[in-house]
Formats: sequence, C-alpha cells, structure tokens
Amino acid sequence: MDTRDTRRELGRSVRLLADEERWLFLGLLAGAAGYLIWLAGTGVAVSQIADLAVGAYTVDPWSTEAAGLAVTFAVLWVLVPSAVAVRYVVGKLTNLRGNVEQCYRFDRPLVALVPPLVLLGVAVAVGAARGVATWDVLALLAVANTLLLVRTVAYGYRVYSFSVPRLLQALVFASAVVATTATVSRAASLGGQTALVEAATVRYGVSDVVFGEVSRAGFTAPLLPLAAVAAPATLALAYVWLQLFASLLVRIRRPNVPRSAIRAGQRYPQVVQPGTSDRLAMGTASGGGSGSESGGASSGGGSRSTDAADASSGGSSADTASTADDPTSDASGSADSSGDSVEPAGQTRVFSPPEDAEAPGADAGSGGTAVKNEFCPICGETYAAEPDRTNCPNCNAVLDRD
Repeated sequence: MDTRDTRRELGRSVRLLADEERWLFLGLLAGAAGYLIWLAGTGVAVSQIADLAVGAYTVDPWSTEAAGLAVTFAVLWVLVPSAVAVRYVVGKLTNLRGNVEQCYRFDRPLVALVPPLVLLGVAVAVGAARGVATWDVLALLAVANTLLLVRTVAYGYRVYSFSVPRLLQALVFASAVVATTATVSRAASLGGQTALVEAATVRYGVSDVVFGEVSRAGFTAPLLPLAAVAAPATLALAYVWLQLFASLLVRIRRPNVPRSAIRAGQRYPQVVQPGTSDRLAMGTASGGGSGSESGGASSGGGSRSTDAADASSGGSSADTASTADDPTSDASGSADSSGDSVEPAGQTRVFSPPEDAEAPGADAGSGGTAVKNEFCPICGETYAAEPDRTNCPNCNAVLDRD
C-alpha cells in the first residue's frame, strides 16, 4: 500500500503546531493571565457593589445574599469565560462562512489527531514515572488534551458522518466550564472570595469533589484539577469513537445524500455514487495528488477540489481530489486523446474544444469584451463568471471561494 500521501499529510499535521496553530499556545498563555486578572477585578468589584447594595451578609450560616453572590460569580467566573473560549476556538478554526479553515482540510482527517495523541502519551508517561501529578505534569497534560480537543473540533468539521458543529462547540464549552471551575476553587483568594467559595461547596455538598484528592496505584492528584485536565481528552475521544461508529453505519447503508447536505469543507463521501440524478455528481480521480496539497481550485476555492473522500473518519481510504476545477489539467487521462472514447462513470473533465474550432474574436460577448466562464465540478456545467456569485446557477451548489 502506498503511504506517501499519508506521510505527507502527517508531516503537514506536525508542521501546523509551529505555524498555523501558534494562536492556540498564545491563546492559552494570554487567556490564563487574563482570566486571573478577571477573577481579581470582578471579585473586588462585585464585593464592593454588594456591600453598598445589601450591606453586611454572612456565608456561615448560608444566607440569601450569599446565594445571590454565588450565582453572580458562577456567571462571571465560569459561564462568561467559557463562552469566550468557545468563540475564540471556533473563530480560529473556521473561516468567515463558518467552514473549517483550509489548513485542516486533510484527505485523511485522522492524521490531525496524531501529534496531540503523541504529546498526551509523553505527558502520561512522565506522570507515571514520577508517581505523583505535580503541577508541571498537569500543565503538560492540559496543553496536550487541549490540543487534542481543538484538533478534534477541526476533524469533526471535516468528516462527513456525524459532523454536528453545535455538538463540537458544546464539547469545548463543557471542557472550559470544568477548567474554570477548577481554577476558581484554587484561585478564589485573588478576588477575596475564598470564604464564599468554601461555604458554597459545603452548602451544595460538593466539597469533597472540589477540594478532595484521588489516589490510585500510588498515583495521587487533586480531584477537580485532574478532572479539568482530563475532560478535553475524554470528550474528544468519546466523539471520535461515536464518529467512527457512525461512519461504519453510513458505509453499510450507502444512503442517497443531497448536495445541500454537504457543507463546504466537508469531504465528499465515497459511498455516494457520482454521476446519477439523485446522488452527488463529483468525480474521484484516483491518480492525482492530495487535494489538500493542491491549494484549491483555480476559480472556486479550497473545498471544491479537496473534498473528494469517503464517509469514514479518515485514514483507511485512498481518497484523492478531483482535478476538474483546474482548466489546465486533464482530468480524464488518456481518454481525452480520443474523441470517440467513452468516459468511465463518475469522472469529470474540462471541456476541450476541437482543434479546428474557430477562436472567438476580441468582440465576442457583450460590449466587445470576452466572457469568462467557470466550471462547476458538481453538475459538470459551465456558467458565466461573476465576482459575487456564491452558488452554481445550474445545481445551486455552494461555491467555496475562501
């Protein structure tokens, strides 16, 4: 089996860490510092407002004023930062149209998960060797698991089966909620709210979870920080397993998939037979290079030339992109050399006029200017090029121009 394409995409996946994904590591550092400042500032501000509004209040015994403050800090310290984290991650992974960025459009999406899994294995090995989860080990685990979750979100946008953007965003939000809660339990003193946090955990019966420790086979770690570190990887791997199962069902069922069901940036499933009236008419030429390496179509952007693939989550299929978008390429190989040859089913190619055809004059078209046509790889028709066109006028397929 030829693994050159897989190795090439794996190299791209590793290079993302030092190139396009620098935003993640910078965001983690800036976000951590900004969050601690946010804790201190809002803690002091809300306390002063509470003193002016309700006067003195007690947390032991628990009072209505204390409950109101606990809810306020839960919103300010947990929910708001978590929503900001989701917005930041999704904004970096997707373009202006809400489709996954070009750098994550692998023909074998599972290769995106290999670097974070390797980093996670290294962190686990270091922790196991020490026998105790020190803060530097937890920090390394947190970075590895965060990277794994971020790559999983991009992976989920790219695959066909079980690709639900709202669910992927919910995974990021849930991880952020656990992480911010763990941070509050250890850094509430920055805002002068240590007594309130401790009293709230006792009042609602979660003191052992928030401040307890876990010991297994000689390994000891604070429970809530360990849960915060493990949550991203747990949610990411759970989603990947569900997606793999869903892709197996799609392979078995081989459903009819309308064109409108495929987002720009998703891989076109191999189980959808091209060239029929009710299935996706998209060629999957097997001899071309990786669609993600080709840089996109000459007129339509990235996803139209990179998204020829199957319904599985990646890795096992030798999917390659159609070259029909490039007017300088010969998408049908040697079949084009004979005018009487019949194209195989599922192939698309650019129309080539006969050699004896008259070349259009300079005054062809409207107003003495030549009219430029574009080719739709979905329905195989040409149409007049317009700078603001977003859909094919023949089949209404979305034209990804990012």
